[in-house]
Amino acid sequence: MKESKIFIAAFLSSLGSSMYFVIVAWMLYEMTSDAKYTGLMVGLGFLPGIFMNMIFGIWVDRANRKRLSIIANTVITVSMAILTVSLYLDIMKPWLIITVHMSVQTFSSLFRTAQQAFITEVFDKKHIPRIFSHNGSAVAIGGLLGTSLGGFAISYISASNVIFSITATYVIVGLFLSSIKYDSQFTIKEKGIVSLAHDLLDSFRYIHRNPIMYGLLGIMFVGQLVVHTTAGMLSVYTSSHLNGSSTLYGILESAASIGAIIAGLTATLYLAKSKYMVAAGALSLTAIGILGMALTKNTYLAFSFIMLIGIGTTWVRVLMQSIQQVATEPEFYGRMAATRQTINQASVAIGAPLLGFIADHSGIQMAYIALLVPVGILLFFSQLLSRNRKFQLLMNSIIPIKESPKPTEAA
Repeated sequence: MKESKIFIAAFLSSLGSSMYFVIVAWMLYEMTSDAKYTGLMVGLGFLPGIFMNMIFGIWVDRANRKRLSIIANTVITVSMAILTVSLYLDIMKPWLIITVHMSVQTFSSLFRTAQQAFITEVFDKKHIPRIFSHNGSAVAIGGLLGTSLGGFAISYISASNVIFSITATYVIVGLFLSSIKYDSQFTIKEKGIVSLAHDLLDSFRYIHRNPIMYGLLGIMFVGQLVVHTTAGMLSVYTSSHLNGSSTLYGILESAASIGAIIAGLTATLYLAKSKYMVAAGALSLTAIGILGMALTKNTYLAFSFIMLIGIGTTWVRVLMQSIQQVATEPEFYGRMAATRQTINQASVAIGAPLLGFIADHSGIQMAYIALLVPVGILLFFSQLLSRNRKFQLLMNSIIPIKESPKPTEAA
């Protein structure tokens, strides 16, 4: 029952956020007829999170994680309600959309950090990969459905009514979260604000004391880089490389989500089969997808290669996230989850402009080929990681080695 409530909350939250982004991006462009406002909204949306993620991580390690999830969801709900009222009163302005978006993105970071720490705390570590993978599937399905519904709704329903329905969705998320029974598994020490810097430094010392964390975080960085840059450059790829229409763009965009859903449903099986090679296999699949996209002009093959990227990157992100959380001590769950959030957002801030510059000067194919460089480097590192004794012991704690039955002695 607890699992079901977490999955439903994740699905509805992803459904609402996907619909929200489609609607507000469309509203902002319709209001301003200027694409730079959309870029400003996306860029500023990430800005508070980059500075606040580690603070959120410390907060999550100090406080009740279920309560923090509810607080974050409540702030998002109130932000949606402000948009709804503004639309009904016809007082919507571009600055209001951008401000609300910053609030939504910032507290979405807190929500994800608290949820990841909460899941790791309340479930047995052997179940963590399955829980995270199924949760990832729920998020992917919600995102795919939300994007589709958002595009349909904006054509046939008023923006105010759509945003109202999104607000109601977040209210339901809050009800599901509130109904989850939760008793903290460890004692949370009350600390003053003076220890904030100490806790922040302690999180970096913790990573340094556990060098395996560098590798896990690096692999997840590349996974996020591939996901966001592939999605960001897909419109250019569709138009300039495939000479396709906006309809084809929408179809190709769904390919990555379909791949993510497949990956989420098969992640536990893949983990059991690949074990020490979990990262190497997923990155190899991702590299094949990227190379295929760069070389093919066939739309069917392009769809297949994008779906491979969706599968590979989801395995990278979900499974390496699970492995990292299992390897983390309970008092650092929040800070390690926040570190991932920071890396996720930094991957967009660093990688997207650089690959966009390459695409502008050398063509979209070269941008995708350039993306193979970090993937190749981490693929080589993942081979080394698979031979690391500490990593092997960690994997054995998640998927115990099945001992062969001892032969029965003859009577």
